[in-house]
Amino acid sequence: MARIWIALALVLGACATGERGTFLPPGSRSAIAEEKFVRIGGIEQWVSIRGADTRNPVIVVVHGGPAVANSSLPGPYRAWEGNFTVVQWDQRGAGKTFGRNGKSTPDVTAERIAEDGIEVAQYSRHRLDKQKVILLGHSWGSLLGVTMIRKRPDLFSAYVGTGQVVSFARATKAQYGDLVRRAGAEGNQDALLKLHDIGPPPYEMGPKFFELQAWNDRYLPRADADYLHTMVDMVRAAPKSTPQETQSWIDGRQFSMRLLSGAVLAADLPAAEGYEMPVPFFIIQGSEDRITPTALVEDYFQHIQAPRKAMALISGAGHFAYATHGEAFLAALEKFVARDSLP
Repeated sequence: MARIWIALALVLGACATGERGTFLPPGSRSAIAEEKFVRIGGIEQWVSIRGADTRNPVIVVVHGGPAVANSSLPGPYRAWEGNFTVVQWDQRGAGKTFGRNGKSTPDVTAERIAEDGIEVAQYSRHRLDKQKVILLGHSWGSLLGVTMIRKRPDLFSAYVGTGQVVSFARATKAQYGDLVRRAGAEGNQDALLKLHDIGPPPYEMGPKFFELQAWNDRYLPRADADYLHTMVDMVRAAPKSTPQETQSWIDGRQFSMRLLSGAVLAADLPAAEGYEMPVPFFIIQGSEDRITPTALVEDYFQHIQAPRKAMALISGAGHFAYATHGEAFLAALEKFVARDSLP
């Protein structure tokens, strides 16, 4: 999930004002590129729809975080737009949605955000004349995504998870053990002493947890570390971005983390949703993900029962494989959810 699972290690209704317009490239009458506020869950929420051909399959992206709105980080998704129509949505309490509603945003809970996501999927089906859409969840968004497909499987042709959340408690336990092993192998006595002082999980969302994450951050794959360190700069440099929107992106993260930290602490998909999934179920995971540890995701995947399932590991990639290893990620995505491969 971006920095929550970064801290944890780290797309709709009547249209409202704020539409930025639709661009149809010459000779591409079925292309779409529109961004606007749409009334979702009783409030105005920001939705972006882009693609070269609306006849292509639709992917609804559920971003990570909480509140790391990827519509402000469009780069990784541009390559997808040739073969998919990509729907992005700034969740309740995130990005431009937070900028519109501010600190008076009501009902910032995991349950309400998942219901919002279902409304986004319904809007996307109607707007793009589709029977079903593909759902892709990253990190925190994968926790919401599995909840969404379990509630309304009739809306979705497939689920794709990346940086897949399984269990907060099991993730922190795996992180701790991995850090002790790595620090020991390096002879890093400072790390070993600090880790010994905080002791193994479980933790509350407090000093011990944040100390663990500080050490975990030091051992992230270089591609993940670089992506995280430049994220705000990328938001600031996004097309049409304003200083106010950048600040809303930052403020939304802080606002949402305060309200959603309890949902993060309690996250346990096997306990909450079980292993039986009603739609084709796919995982694309970085082999070196240390935020949502890959070994934990592999074990979860092995237990999944679905009409069809497959998992791709991207060698050398971490938690943000869709952004840092985009070519390999897109190849796996196209293989799993190509036009002719879904019901």
